[in-house]
Order: sequence, then structure tokens, then C-alpha cells
Amino acid sequence: MASAEPMREGDSYELLARSETHAQLFQRALFPGPGGALVTDDTFAPFTEYVSVVGRGFDTALGEDSLELEVSAWGSVEALEPGALGRYDGDLQTASVRLSPFAARSTWIRFGRQQIAGGAARFARFDGAMASIAVVPALSFSVYGGFTVLPRWDRRPGYYHLGAAADTLLREPALAESPERAGYWVAGGRASFEHEVVLASASFHEQREANGLARRNLGLDASAELSESAALATALLVELDAVRIANLRVWSDLALVESLDLTAEYLRTEPALLLSRQSVLSVFSTEGYHEAGGSGRWHVDERFSLSAGAWLLAYDQEDIGGRFDTSARFVSRGPYPTVTSLSYVRLEAPESGYHSLRAALSRQLVDPLTGTLQLYAYFYDEPIEGYRTSSVTSGTLEYRFIDELSLLWGGSLARSPYASLDASTLLRLSYQLALPTSRPSW
Repeated sequence: MASAEPMREGDSYELLARSETHAQLFQRALFPGPGGALVTDDTFAPFTEYVSVVGRGFDTALGEDSLELEVSAWGSVEALEPGALGRYDGDLQTASVRLSPFAARSTWIRFGRQQIAGGAARFARFDGAMASIAVVPALSFSVYGGFTVLPRWDRRPGYYHLGAAADTLLREPALAESPERAGYWVAGGRASFEHEVVLASASFHEQREANGLARRNLGLDASAELSESAALATALLVELDAVRIANLRVWSDLALVESLDLTAEYLRTEPALLLSRQSVLSVFSTEGYHEAGGSGRWHVDERFSLSAGAWLLAYDQEDIGGRFDTSARFVSRGPYPTVTSLSYVRLEAPESGYHSLRAALSRQLVDPLTGTLQLYAYFYDEPIEGYRTSSVTSGTLEYRFIDELSLLWGGSLARSPYASLDASTLLRLSYQLALPTSRPSW
């Protein structure tokens, strides 16, 4: 994080810049191909640059500290043979200006490319405007709307819809042309109330795709601190087009004694209602289910902790399942402590289930060098594509030259029912820059 402050007293702002450079090397093959045919492997070596800049506290004619800026983008170049998307690629993730008139920080309007998350929206990215106003300190309202940022990878050459590859009505249809963006838009709003230990909100979100309804949701969220040792919260998402509950979660956190944290929770979800109404995948989604259970973490001392949890699952087709997990975490003493964790998970599902083991290790080897190692193993009750086990091994080494500059190398090796061998490696250069600036005049 870098900040720049002019010398003039009381006339300061903050400008933050961050960039990361990623170099990758991997092989990729789509399986199965059109009509179930095998396809050839493609080797890729992309170089990708991520950049973000955030500015806060700029003065304008609207008042002091009334302007904020945010820009984030990425671009990549393929060092080997270009794929279907070409040698160059990139995207503008966010680019927005936020104005807060007369230093009223609780009242603002933001223009440009931005995102909305949580509540009825879940997550959406759009080009448009969002405004918020505080009626009283405890009560605020916000509204937003604009054109959806369209998916960038669903119109690629060689993309096949359901059906035989020889069917010209299904192979590379007219949808491969650029869609009319006017048919893709989002709109919604939220009312929030916050007072002392109570927080509640109601939100609405509607999203259209190709002039057809994708989502129309109502969200209700609430939480309350019942005492110093107990809290209760709930989150409800209703799919208004189907008039059914898409997701409901109720949970309570308890700290009955200083070293023991407990959580009890209930979940009701119907995965198909979380997908776009325009998505054919909703037909194949998992059936709805109820889940109830709880977990606890015991802090034995400042270095050692144990946790365990158990949940019962009841599916809509009257099938019963469950899951159980337990883990341990230990931090060694010394100038370079080692963090070690072990965990075991058991999932019991109607048609199958699995046992899984995970081991993780993290240690600062010397002052500038840190290493991590993770091992995963899965053991299936019933074979999947002939495999009864799968495994993933991954590790990283990060060298920090200075606080603002670091280099990370990572790699992974996996074996699963869908890849007899999956190997990848990543080299990442991360740096944060202090940008010399002077206060702009508006």
C-alpha cells in the first residue's frame, strides 16, 4: 500500500497502486469434444498483468474528500501458439468514480463499471450508476442499474451447444455473433437498518439476458448480538419468478467459555434456483436439500487448537446423508514459526460418498523466504470413471525483496477421475508502487 500526502496541512489524499505479473505454463484439452470425440492437447504459456489503482480523499466543488476513483484491469499475451481467443486478451474489471456531496460520506453516487454483491444480487458486474442516501443515521437506501458486463468466453469459435456436432442448427449458431447489449441489464436496490447490536436489510435484484428474465430475487438479511457471548443471524433469498426459497441459512455463534467457540446452523437450498432462468444447466442441477448441524473450536492454548463439526442432510427425494469433519492446528515457537494443520472429512451422500484427508504446512524459512505445502487425498465409496482415489499436491515459495516487491513460484500435481495427470506451475511478481502526485485542481 502506498500513500501520497502533499505538504499542505489538512489537504491530504490517498492514492494506492498495485500490480502483479503472472507467468504460467500448462496443457489443456477439452474432454469430451464435439460428439464425444477426443481432442488434442494444447500447450499455453501466457503472461498476464494485473493492475489496480484506488484514489480517495480528493476535494471537488462538492466539498472536501468528495471524490473517489477506482480502476482495475488485466491484460495477457500468449508466448506460444495463440488459441481460439487469439494471442492477446484482457478485460477492464472496474472503472468508477464516486461522488459524496458536501462530505456526507453516507450519501453518494457512483458511475462507471462496478459490481454489486450480497443480498438479492449475490454477485453482478455492470456499467451504470449506483446511489445511496442515509435518511437518518440508522436507515439508508440504495439503488443501482445499468447494462450487464457480458461474459467474454461463451461465444468462442468451436463452441458447441447440446446436440450432435453435425447438426448445423446446433454447431456454431448465430449466437456466435455479438449479442445486442441492450437486452442485458440489471436493476435493484436495498434498504438497510443498523442500530447498536441489530443489523437488517431487504434487497431486490432483477437481471435480464437477451430480453429474457435471468433472475428476480428478494433478499432478507438480519443479525443481532444477543449478549457478549451469543449472536444470531439469518439470510434468506427468495426466487420471485418461481415464488420459492432459493437459499435460507440461520446460524448462531456462541462463546460460552473463553477457549471454546460454538456454531449451530440450519441451511435450506435449492441449487437450480441460484442459476440463471436462461441457463439450460438449471435442468441438471442438484435437487434441493436441508442441512442442520454445528461445529466447535477448542483453543487448547495459544499454539494448539482442535475443531469438529457434524451436519445431517435431508434431500427432497427423502434421501438422507451427512458430513463430518475434524481438524487440528499447531503453531511452533521460535523466530520462524511453523504452522501445521491436519483435517479429515467424511461425506455420506445418497448415491456415493467419500473420505478426504488434508495436510498443510507453512513456514518462514529465512527472513525474506516463506514456503507452503498442501496435500489432499480423496477416497470414493464408489468408483468414478474407474478411479477410487484422487490426490492433489501443491506448494509455493515466496521471496520478499522489500515490503513492496515479492516473487512467488508455485506448482501443483493432481490425479483424478478427469485427469490421469494434471501438472501446472506459476511464477508471480507482485509489486506496490508509491506514485508521486500533487493535488489536482478541479
